[in-house]
Amino acid sequence: MNVSTLALETYARKLASADPTPGGGSASAAVGAYAAGLVCMVASLTAESPKHDAAALRAKEIGDRARGLMEALLRSVDEDVTAFDEVSAAYKLPKASDADKAARSAAIQRALLAATEPPMRIIDAALETCRLAAELVDFGNRNAISDVGCAALFAGAAVQGAALNVGINTKSLKDRVVADDYAKRSREALAQVDLLTEVILGKVNAGIAGA
Repeated sequence: MNVSTLALETYARKLASADPTPGGGSASAAVGAYAAGLVCMVASLTAESPKHDAAALRAKEIGDRARGLMEALLRSVDEDVTAFDEVSAAYKLPKASDADKAARSAAIQRALLAATEPPMRIIDAALETCRLAAELVDFGNRNAISDVGCAALFAGAAVQGAALNVGINTKSLKDRVVADDYAKRSREALAQVDLLTEVILGKVNAGIAGA
């Protein structure tokens, strides 16, 4: 089942079930997709407004890129579920003999490594979404400036949630060089998105106060 195609209520109820998937990684991707969708919306409102003719071309470019990020993040909603299901399957492999144990351990390591890629892609896409919001907040349609702020908050939440999933997966990786590289990339993305969100929200709040 592709959970990304479920109605919002159905997806929320699946999150609330005892089934481990979809979980935090999938939900982070969904939140990131909402962020990108909001950036796309504000960019479209800007490009279509006669008051913003001078910025219309760049607004359209941002909107097109945000739409692409939204689609990628929607795919990650399902990719994270599939990857985690593979991890669960690996942990259920037999371990009666030494050969079984070795095969199970190798399968777990492969599955954990594969399961780290979807949240890492979520981090990258959500961070880029926040960068687009940081650009758009300076010239986007002022009637929708609050939506840019929401996009930044959602993108930040997506990065933070996905980073937690990267951390829990890499914790059990035996290849610590690979694990440390993932951790470094996550830390750098978190620092960037935190700074971008702070700047964006400062401008959004100033714009609202001055409206």
